[in-house]
Amino acid sequence: MTALTTLTRAQIKVFLREPVAVGFGLVFPAVLLLVIGNVFPGATEVSPALGNKSLVEIYAPAAAVLGLLTLGIAMLPQALGLDRERGILRRLAVTPAHPGLLVGAHLVVQAVAVTIGTAGAVLVGVLAFDLPVPQRPGWFLLAFVLSCAALLSIGALLGALVPTAQTGVGAGMLLYFPMLFFAGIYLPLEIMPEGLQAFSARTPPGAAVQALSDAWAGATPTATSLLVLVATTIVAGGLATRFFRWE
Repeated sequence: MTALTTLTRAQIKVFLREPVAVGFGLVFPAVLLLVIGNVFPGATEVSPALGNKSLVEIYAPAAAVLGLLTLGIAMLPQALGLDRERGILRRLAVTPAHPGLLVGAHLVVQAVAVTIGTAGAVLVGVLAFDLPVPQRPGWFLLAFVLSCAALLSIGALLGALVPTAQTGVGAGMLLYFPMLFFAGIYLPLEIMPEGLQAFSARTPPGAAVQALSDAWAGATPTATSLLVLVATTIVAGGLATRFFRWE
């Protein structure tokens, strides 16, 4: 058994002991879709005001990004700050298990949790509200992988710098709530003013929702959306690697 496997198994146990992380990562995307579809009047009806989509159809990919933002931006910096605050990273530095492996274990657990949560949202959309399965599965998978890489890289960058768990919470929340807006959680992207839509599409959460929405609807994600996600991964991931502090 490799060190990464051992650390990943340990982080899975830690993750499962956190009801908030489990709820938001694994369950909440599907629950959000169920609530929207059953509480809001006409949520399953196609509306010209929503770009000839239903509210459920709009929120299905947004719910997946919500889970990713919650785990990657709101919770990952806190977890890495806690490891640093407790001296876990410093102690690992003098063992064969390099501290970077612990960061990798965090990222693996977060990515797996978000994948399960996204699969749950897709299943709810298909089974409960008769949405079609993603029409371009290859593009949908690529958009999902790039979304995970981009948003988890931002979380890793925050976690690279924060000295304590509490600082990680504060830093994460400073980005979390604006990112929810640009992901269309507060207000669907389709009814935003055109200028705001264009700006949102060039932010990581907006690009993630747009790419997933396009692939789900059967269109090829725009080059802009994909480039935003790739560029975010390279820049945030590179900065996180460059400035990561073990102590």
